Amino acid sequence: MIIVYSALILGVLGFVFGTFLAFAAAKFAVKENPKEKLIEVVLPGINCGACGYPGCSGFAKAVSESKASVDGCIPGRRAGVPEKIKKLLEASDDAIEKIWEKAGGDPEAAVKEFFAGAAPSEETKPKKPSRPSKEEVEKYRAMLDEKPVAKAVYSILPKIDCGLCGYPGCAAFAIKIVEEKENPSKCIPGKRQKVEEKVKNIKEKSPEEIKKIVEEAKGDIEELKKRFEV
Repeated sequence: MIIVYSALILGVLGFVFGTFLAFAAAKFAVKENPKEKLIEVVLPGINCGACGYPGCSGFAKAVSESKASVDGCIPGRRAGVPEKIKKLLEASDDAIEKIWEKAGGDPEAAVKEFFAGAAPSEETKPKKPSRPSKEEVEKYRAMLDEKPVAKAVYSILPKIDCGLCGYPGCAAFAIKIVEEKENPSKCIPGKRQKVEEKVKNIKEKSPEEIKKIVEEAKGDIEELKKRFEV
């Protein structure tokens, strides 16, 4: 009998504690923000950190709370990510909540439902950033011949034309940096190569001095890299 009573007591205790834990989980559960989840879906999902946040989920949370700009996803610019985020932010919370419930809490399905009837490019998660075409790369490289300072900046970039910066190649990115329209810190592969520091050193020189160095190196990129990395 003692064994039977012990088993019953343990069973009752297990039921009580189980019920309590289930209640606590429901009571103190952190409610998901549907808009945040939908924003995360339309991001590239490469967690590069160029936005300044710990991954795409961190950026999505910041944007949904109006703590970050929709343009902060650098790799997503060419895929139209900022425009998609704007449409999600413009939607009312009630509209997003209804779509979320209709999709059964599935972010991917909710995004498809939200963009139903939109252009095909807006219906699903964007493709991960791809390298720019050969034509795009060559177009901007040719422009460097008339832009000595941009050529100097280009020489110290990784020159892998990955497109993560949101521009069609390193040459295009170098031009934007010199025009003060972009920050060198957005060169993700260049962080370990201290690109930002090297660009700063180049900018401390006068345009005339840079032009002279470029001419002396006869425009040779590898030679310029040696000179500007000193």
